[in-house]
Amino acid sequence: MHPTDTSQSGIELIKKFEGLHKLQDDGTVSAYRCPAGKWTIGYGSVRGVRSGMKITKDEAEALLIKDVKDHNKAIYRNVNVPLTQGQFDALSSFVFNLGEANFKSSTLLKKLNQGLYEDVPEQIMRWNKARVNGKLQVLNGLTRRRAAEAAIFTRDAKLPSDPGGPEMPQKPQAAAPKPLAKSKTMAGAGIAGAATALGEITPQIEALVPYSESMKTIFLLCAIGGIALAAWARFKDHKEGIH
Repeated sequence: MHPTDTSQSGIELIKKFEGLHKLQDDGTVSAYRCPAGKWTIGYGSVRGVRSGMKITKDEAEALLIKDVKDHNKAIYRNVNVPLTQGQFDALSSFVFNLGEANFKSSTLLKKLNQGLYEDVPEQIMRWNKARVNGKLQVLNGLTRRRAAEAAIFTRDAKLPSDPGGPEMPQKPQAAAPKPLAKSKTMAGAGIAGAATALGEITPQIEALVPYSESMKTIFLLCAIGGIALAAWARFKDHKEGIH
């Protein structure tokens, strides 16, 4: 059902993105804190690592192999559909980096177990953030790693040149963003701006309008409402592709 182990190319992928950090002149490898604040050693090993810990380069390699095998158990336990070697290698790198808990609760796993293989690369790409100094942010290294994993996951898929492969559409297009004219952000900002402007000129028409104080209150409420609408709509627009 699944490949028995991560291939050598899969191991090399993990080594490439984990990197062998803090290699000293005497050949030893020192523990360090990763960008997410976890004590790490060798090729991304975190289990039992503490400050001041040192190992040899060979020990780092052996520790990597052991860690990969341990993390692969998460694939065996949670994936219920057949996997190709490329798909297994991609998930091996993915789980090694994220851990079983994140993998088990992910939408990626749900879609995969539903047989929606084509949705998995997009789900892989979503996991490119980590907490740095307590703040969740996109990391370029994670984005590159997720892109490589997504590519390897689809490595065994049929290409147009293969027998029975898909036809390749020409002139593909990006999805059009929502037109700015339809944005509630603009409407909210317009309401707020107009209400504020009318509020400013109210004192100038006090002699002409006996209800100027009431108008001030109405204009103030409109301004507050417009600002609130603009803020809410801007958040919604951002999610829908308006920047």
